[in-house]
Amino acid sequence: MANATTMQLPAEERNSLKIAAVITIILGVLALALPFMAGVAATYILAANFVIGGVLMATAAFRAKGWAGALGLMMLGVVSVLAGVVIFAHPLIGLATITLFCIAGMFVAGIAKIVWTFKLPSGSGRWYLLVSGILSIVVAAMLYSSFPFSALWAFGVLVGINLLVEGFSLWAFVKD
Repeated sequence: MANATTMQLPAEERNSLKIAAVITIILGVLALALPFMAGVAATYILAANFVIGGVLMATAAFRAKGWAGALGLMMLGVVSVLAGVVIFAHPLIGLATITLFCIAGMFVAGIAKIVWTFKLPSGSGRWYLLVSGILSIVVAAMLYSSFPFSALWAFGVLVGINLLVEGFSLWAFVKD
């Protein structure tokens, strides 16, 4: 068993993470440059995840005939496969749905941040949380007010930002 006391990743083991960081940063830049294509690509990946996960769930349920949860797992697997097939057949509807979920998530996160602000003790830091909550609600409202047109770019932009943050985080982790 390896000794887990070192805080630094050995130099010879950093190269694969550096490559992953560079690829992730490049993909993030591409996603920001082509947000619609990035959104559709991410939608297809989600659809594949639904189909593969659903097949695996249904297979597990079929093999566990005596288990009380087998029927529920089988139903969940079938619904997952159907959702994936529908998204593959209609990727723009899938992209629009994902965008609506992102908008709803931003709105709920904004409300939660505002509520959390008033539960924290007084201090200058809590105002940052309040501003973040307000901005989350404003962005969600802006995206919703321009829906369905925001679905053509918003999810791709979010994917691009996430890839850039992930790539730069990896790079910071493995830099010399």
